[in-house]
Amino acid sequence: MGRKILSILAGLGVGMLIIMVLRVVILSYYPFPDQLTWKDSTDMNMYFNGLPDAAFIMIIASHVLGALFGTLITSLISKQSRFTNGIITGSIIFSIVLVINFTYDFPVIFLMIDTFLTAIAAFTGSVFGKGRKV
Repeated sequence: MGRKILSILAGLGVGMLIIMVLRVVILSYYPFPDQLTWKDSTDMNMYFNGLPDAAFIMIIASHVLGALFGTLITSLISKQSRFTNGIITGSIIFSIVLVINFTYDFPVIFLMIDTFLTAIAAFTGSVFGKGRKV
């Protein structure tokens, strides 16, 4: 039981760390304007509406890589129920991504592609991790 919880926490930590690091890289390329504030949702929507397509591709990549490696790490660390533990981690990461995506006014095509690829990445990481022995 302890190893199961630790594997899920480790996978979540790795997945969220990957997402955060790539988001910092995105912010370095496309900085937040000084006249806008982080706390106002209309300002956030203005910022996201002004981003080029490359920024959205980078956001999708961060979610996909975070879900893939987070579930892979969980599945590799777990001794029993490796696939199930990976799916649990993937579901948590996927839920967080969904909440963020539907909080702001992102383009619909971005939402569809990001949702689909993040789910596929979470499943793929669990499948690959299940078949490996550590």
